[in-house]
Parts: sequence; structure tokens; C-alpha cells
Amino acid sequence: MQSYPQYSSKQKWIHWSSALLIVITILLLLAKVTMSNILGGMPIVYLLHKSLGVVVLLLTVWRIIVIRSQGVPDVLPKEQKLKRILSKSTQGIIYLLLIIVPLSGYLMSGRDLNVFGFISIPAIDMPNNLHQLFHTMHLIGSELLVILVLFHILVALYHYFWIKDNVLQSMLNNRD
Repeated sequence: MQSYPQYSSKQKWIHWSSALLIVITILLLLAKVTMSNILGGMPIVYLLHKSLGVVVLLLTVWRIIVIRSQGVPDVLPKEQKLKRILSKSTQGIIYLLLIIVPLSGYLMSGRDLNVFGFISIPAIDMPNNLHQLFHTMHLIGSELLVILVLFHILVALYHYFWIKDNVLQSMLNNRD
């Protein structure tokens, strides 16, 4: 079988952990009435949503550090310049949004951020119009993040089912 580039085990773990946490974080609010009944109220839903946002932010910072130290494999051939530009741009914007969305979520509330009930990050005092700006950034950033993540998934499936290359496998396993 053909050998193909692989992301490191650490990069794969960060990627799939982030993906799972993002899905859970979004679903918590999309199904907030149901989740409120299951978890015991809206304060718990918001506590989990915000806490998971902090974890996603920390994982993203760690991911960037790992990428800077380990690099990333060339899963697309160098001669496919347009695909490489689109791929790297999409990934870069996703990373940027994984920083902007949690930070804007923290800054929009004007309240201390309680992380899983163990850590409290003090609120930053600012005018109400800035809270509203960060609220807008959080909403638009979240929607854009969902769109780009869905695009990312669709492109990975396109590579797997139609192009039949090893782009998806580079993030799934270490076997040829």
C-alpha cells in the first residue's frame, strides 16, 4: 500500500478533542431547553457552554504551539497550489475563530467567568456598547465557525469518497 503523510498523534488528539468539544458546546445551546431539563437548569447549561469554550480556547492555543514546533504534513501535493491555499486559509480562519469566539463570549457577558465551578476569571469592566460589540462578534463568529467546520467536513468526505486520496486518513490513523 501507498504511504501517506500523517499528523502526529498529539495533533490528532487535539483535533478530535476540539471537534468533539465544539459539537457539544454548540449542541448545549441549540438544545438548551432539553439540556436544561436534563442538566438541572439553564445556569448549568451556560456554565458548561462557557467552561467548554475555555477548554476549546486552551486546546487551540496548544494546537498552535504544537503546529509551530512540529509543523504539519503536506497532505496535498505541492502542485495543487489553489487547493493548498484554500485548505490552509480555511484552517487558519477556523483557528482564528476558535480564539475569537471564546474570547468574545467571555467579554460580552460582563460577568465573572466561572470555569466548571472551580476557577473564576474576573469580568473586565467596559462600556455597554463594547459588551454589545463582543456579543455580535460572538454570534457572527459562531455562525461562521459552524459554516467553516461543515465545509471542512464536507471537503474531507469529498477527498475520501470522490477523489479517493489519503487526506482524511492523514488525520485518522497511522496505517497505510
